[in-house]
Amino acid sequence: MLSLLILFLLSTPIIGSPLGDYEKELNKEGLNVENIHKLLKEESKEVEEEFGNEDSKAEIEKLRSLYASTCPANGTLRPVKTELEINGELAKDLFEGDIVLTPEQWKVALDKDPENPMQRRQALSQSIQLWQPMGAPVIPFTFEPGFPADKKQIIIDSQRFWEQRTCVRFRPATSADRAVVSYNHNSAGCSSSVGMSGTKQTINLAPGCFSVTVVAHELSHAFGTLHVQSRSDRDNYIIVDTANIQKGTEHNFMRDPPYYGTLSTYGIPYEIGSIFSIDTNRPTIYTKPAYSQYQYSMEAPRATFYDTLLINKMYKCTDKCQNRLACQNNGVQDGADCNKCFCPRGWSGQLCDRRPADAQIVNLSGSQNLRVEIGDGVDRGFREKLYIIQAPAGKRIEATVTRVGDYQWSMCRSIGMEIVASKDTRVAGFRFCANSRIKPIVTDSNTMLVWVYVDNAYKFNADLSLRIG
Repeated sequence: MLSLLILFLLSTPIIGSPLGDYEKELNKEGLNVENIHKLLKEESKEVEEEFGNEDSKAEIEKLRSLYASTCPANGTLRPVKTELEINGELAKDLFEGDIVLTPEQWKVALDKDPENPMQRRQALSQSIQLWQPMGAPVIPFTFEPGFPADKKQIIIDSQRFWEQRTCVRFRPATSADRAVVSYNHNSAGCSSSVGMSGTKQTINLAPGCFSVTVVAHELSHAFGTLHVQSRSDRDNYIIVDTANIQKGTEHNFMRDPPYYGTLSTYGIPYEIGSIFSIDTNRPTIYTKPAYSQYQYSMEAPRATFYDTLLINKMYKCTDKCQNRLACQNNGVQDGADCNKCFCPRGWSGQLCDRRPADAQIVNLSGSQNLRVEIGDGVDRGFREKLYIIQAPAGKRIEATVTRVGDYQWSMCRSIGMEIVASKDTRVAGFRFCANSRIKPIVTDSNTMLVWVYVDNAYKFNADLSLRIG
């Protein structure tokens, strides 16, 4: 879910070659890159020690076996690269795999006890700035010279995505602006900094990073978020398999200290299916047994309800609202528009008291097979469809996924299906984009949501066997 507070300043260096340009920038600022590598090595050692004890090893071995018994063979999957895999060797000098620390931030870290990684993270967390004004932040943006014209719409769509659900606004930068986000295409990977630096900072986008999913994720770092798996309470939900981590990048999976975690969560629960979750295809993160059905649900295609709520809480988006609305069905005041509620999936209307007009309602009276589908093979951007399955009052619904798609995918970021079995639809559900041997999903009420989505020119369909429980 969302580890997050706003972590540091930025004046992000442009990353051209994998590590060279970034290290040159650090050297120019008087920083000893060897000391930085030593610091990162110490943090990597800390992660290995956390998960290297006998109890952790035994638990990881069980989770590996569980994963192998439920997932399809890797050879049958179409690979979907994440930021960690696109960044490759670059991740060794990045924070959490896709965050660039500025020279000022490294100075803060290097001033602390090299034997106390938690103390360093806490110090860094105190050096952040948010975009201003609070409650209505405005982010000036620009493009690096030569930025591909055909990619600019992806940037605009990613910004609009956040504008439609938060109080954050974007506008083209002028010569008078000092704090500016610049989109850079001359990059070896996907990366951003965290928070506002007060100067020019870049969001780096290599080939493979140009989707609303990835750009919206990197923008969230510029807002001030970290990855969910760094939250101080993460060990209650997941465990990290260091054997599957690229050597030298273990530091990207370090956990926040309790003090930092308490400040950064804003009272929002840990969410495995958050857009702020990031992993690789190996995987490096396993869900604990109580959450095993979420194993394939990391790397959300879009920000979840709680992801959005986090940004709105960080920036106090609804503090200015004079009229307090009586939102229903777990809705909250909308950070983008005080005159309506922001609704969890499956609800709409000013007060979240109606079902979405475009949802397909399926009234279940007994056993039934259902095919869900979306997409026609034509690139129309991101598309989604919601199925609302309803059983008689007092009954529950049991769903078994019998087949997933014409193709099998390694990750459900750009194509797939999400089943929400809880009456509380604020929490992301179980995602599918490949055939798996997961046990049937049972609701806690008489309603189940099935959300299908595709990006670009993908097509998706799946078959479900439904029955009343």
